[in-house]
Amino acid sequence: MTAGSGVVLPPADIVSPRRHQLRGVLRDRAALLGLVIVVVLSLAAIFAPVLSRHDPNTVDVSRKFLSPSREFPLGTDHLGRDVMARMLYGARLSIGSTLVATFAVTVIGLTVGLLAGYLGGLVDNLLSRLMEIVSAIPSILLALAITAVLGIGLRNVLIAIVAATWPTYARVIRGAVLAEREKDYVEAARAAGAPMRRIFARHLLPNIIGPAMVITTLELGIMLLSISALSFLGLGVRPPAAEWGAMLSEGRTYLSRAPHMMLFPGSAIFLMVLGFNLLGDGLRDLIDPRIGAASH
Repeated sequence: MTAGSGVVLPPADIVSPRRHQLRGVLRDRAALLGLVIVVVLSLAAIFAPVLSRHDPNTVDVSRKFLSPSREFPLGTDHLGRDVMARMLYGARLSIGSTLVATFAVTVIGLTVGLLAGYLGGLVDNLLSRLMEIVSAIPSILLALAITAVLGIGLRNVLIAIVAATWPTYARVIRGAVLAEREKDYVEAARAAGAPMRRIFARHLLPNIIGPAMVITTLELGIMLLSISALSFLGLGVRPPAAEWGAMLSEGRTYLSRAPHMMLFPGSAIFLMVLGFNLLGDGLRDLIDPRIGAASH
């Protein structure tokens, strides 16, 4: 209470809950490390033209298989191309395609999960059976089958991965909606005649955003691995485009002669997936500490 004013100030944790959540993430060293890794690699992709000294697709066989040096910090590949330049430009495709695929999975999973959880009955049964059918097939095999039908190319790889992985997200959202739809505030909105769209946007979404953020963050690492795996198999980008999975595939032939061709893109994939997972775990622990305590 301020002196002589009669005004009562709310507690600090009510005034700025978002600030306390941010402090919680910053106090979690693992989550902070994940955030730093993701931000650094993403910035490297954005500023690839500034950071790279050479064109990623310039071929000069007279300088092939060069070891890391001052001129070529990460060496050169079998065609004399600068590995560092290809790593930086490849990050744009790898990270960018991961974000696109995750966004698509999030939109589809959120829509299906909301409809199944809120409407229930026949709609829930049909959508749940569809999720079970898709989930019964290993996602990588389903993605391979879809890619075989659609053809080679990064766009087709993204379509295949989204089609194979959306049920995981939808099931999480459905479970969260089932827990919320019978609560008093949803019942009150329905009784007041609020349309379904308004109930979704104003009542359900704000209360399931926590689980949605966690599964989205964790899904990023899975998406990156899936895209890299299909590109490694030759189903993704077409040469000479640089992408981390494709760079791994090119380097495996020359592993004994130029191990740096696989070491650096493999390390980038590992670090990016680690960053996504650490950040996702931190968000999960912050949103629901009971889950974090049980997992530790």
